[in-house]
Amino acid sequence: MAIVAHHRRRKRDDRRPGRNGLTLVELLVVVSIITILAALLFPALNAARASSRRTACQNNLRQFFIGMMAHADRHGTYCSGAFDWNRDGCVTEVGWVADLVNTGTPVGKMLCPSSLAQVSEAYTDLLGLNPADFDPCVDHLGSPSSAAPDGTPIVNPCRLIAETPLAPLTEPRRQLVEAAIYEQFYNTNYTASWFLVRSGVLLDRSGNLKSPGPGCEASLEARGSTFGPLTQARVDSSPVPSSLVPLLGCGLATGTLSQTIGPHETGTPVVKSFTNGPVLDPSMEPPSFPDGTPETGPAGWWAGWNNATLQDYRGFAPVHRGAANLLFADGSARALVDKNDDGLLNNGFSAAASTGFPSDEIEVTEEDLFSRWSLRAK
Repeated sequence: MAIVAHHRRRKRDDRRPGRNGLTLVELLVVVSIITILAALLFPALNAARASSRRTACQNNLRQFFIGMMAHADRHGTYCSGAFDWNRDGCVTEVGWVADLVNTGTPVGKMLCPSSLAQVSEAYTDLLGLNPADFDPCVDHLGSPSSAAPDGTPIVNPCRLIAETPLAPLTEPRRQLVEAAIYEQFYNTNYTASWFLVRSGVLLDRSGNLKSPGPGCEASLEARGSTFGPLTQARVDSSPVPSSLVPLLGCGLATGTLSQTIGPHETGTPVVKSFTNGPVLDPSMEPPSFPDGTPETGPAGWWAGWNNATLQDYRGFAPVHRGAANLLFADGSARALVDKNDDGLLNNGFSAAASTGFPSDEIEVTEEDLFSRWSLRAK
């Protein structure tokens, strides 16, 4: 009987589940499988995040267009100018950013999420421009001071900086710029096209850019040397399809912050306010002609502008995995691709130190983007 009982206990013990853990080999196999799955999954997750950021960026641009169309309905122009204190005026009152912010669109919260640059170069001037160096042909002060019903003075921040005066790169000035401009959503990391804020060139009888006024330099950047902000009528009357006329695009970093603004520390990249306009290849300068140059003929100034210039779009940056989102005058927002990964969109310039293009490869054609000097040229 004792033998039988012992045999039964052994059989019961044999049926007990094993208590041994994973061996080292089995553990390594599991870790390897997890690593392989993660390696397969991460690129897909990164691609999904990048796609989401690009879509958010395009949605921002389309929202801006709605505001610009409302501005055009009221004023005839898509905007009142560039977001640029030195060249266009008080940034809380003049420029496409001010136009939208002052009608309820918080532009400073609607940034391109893929760009490392989250601040406009306008802050370089707001923080560091000396009022003694103001361009005499630009109204930097904006609206005159007024008073609230209780007698409290109302002074826009640009006038405060200039009239107080607040010295460049000082803490009181930084605090004012941050509180009265940055925190009120007057900021962007999109770059305006030259067409949007300048639209065309004003030329003298010899085909040279007109000076804005006494003591002011003739320049593609100066409002007084151009027609100024783009009008709905100019787009409607142009032979160029509105779907090819750029208004805004993802901005290229063109410098760094000289002081901390909000969460953006000193040294943070800033984006260009607007693109450079029509220039010669490879000098990247506008044409100039001797006095008395006729308009017509093969040696005339019209041919010099029409046949030899291209729009300099180096202010647009392919921040979305090699693509730049652009808003066009028909309201569409499309991505243009940097095919050779040089960080620029080449619309026909040669490779040279002056152009910054390492290759002659044309990445953006006339079927993608209008690149000539005038919306009336075709």
